[in-house]
Amino acid sequence: MPKFASKAEYYRHHRKVMEVALELGVTPIEAEARMKAVEERERHRARMARRGLRSALPPLSLTAEQPTSPRFEDFEAGWMMRN
Repeated sequence: MPKFASKAEYYRHHRKVMEVALELGVTPIEAEARMKAVEERERHRARMARRGLRSALPPLSLTAEQPTSPRFEDFEAGWMMRN
C-alpha cells in the first residue's frame, strides 16, 4: 500500500479504487492491482515515446470486460436430474 501524506490523500485514493472496483465488478484489491498495472504500462509507453521508439505493449484500459453468458451444455448434469 502506498504511503500518503495526509488522510485526505488516502481517502481520495480509496474512493478511486472503490469506484474502479464497482465499475469492473471486482474486489478493491484486484482493482488496485489493475490500476497499478495500467499506470506502469503507461509509464513504460511514455518512456519509450521519449526515446522515439514505439512500445510493443498495447495500452491497458480500465473498462469492464463483458462476461460471456454460460452455455446450456455447461450445466448438463445427469446426476442432478430427478428419477
